[in-house]
Amino acid sequence: MANGSLARRYARALVSLGQEAGSVDQMVQDLDTFDEVLGLGDGTLRQALCNPGLTNVERKAILEDVLKRLSLHKHIANFLRLIVDKNRFEVLGDIRKAIHEMADELAGRVRATVRTAHALDAAMAKTVQAALEQTTGKQVIVDFVVDSTLIGGMVAQVGDLSYDASIRTRLESLQQALIRNPGALTAEA
Repeated sequence: MANGSLARRYARALVSLGQEAGSVDQMVQDLDTFDEVLGLGDGTLRQALCNPGLTNVERKAILEDVLKRLSLHKHIANFLRLIVDKNRFEVLGDIRKAIHEMADELAGRVRATVRTAHALDAAMAKTVQAALEQTTGKQVIVDFVVDSTLIGGMVAQVGDLSYDASIRTRLESLQQALIRNPGALTAEA
């Protein structure tokens, strides 16, 4: 089975449990917390939990030791035990992505990435977020990224939609218009 469909199946089960418990967002946050712990140091914990050279009992013992130190939602702790038991730990990243998407959809939110040539100040970032919320009709969680390949302007990716207001794109459009109709420039002059 493809990892994507397996991840969505696990994510659907987690979201369903979260809806019953009224704690979808808390479960997502706890899954993110656990992923942060996996990324600490040089990633040894992640490697150990995915290591086929360790027995299932050894991997479970490692996980239990970590779970004792974290106060995760009981459904997340049980889920982590399950994926270690089923040797599916390598799919955790895909599961996290799928559960984020499902939780966002339930909450009426959408995530966006906005690339700009330079960092935006707080007021401009808020204006961009408000414009995206007005356009989508949903709450938008924006990740602002500085992209040095942009000359100016911005490119926003919201789900499958892309809003390109970059200077590079405008210049390319102008160039294409001039190629299609070279007399247009002299006609305006």
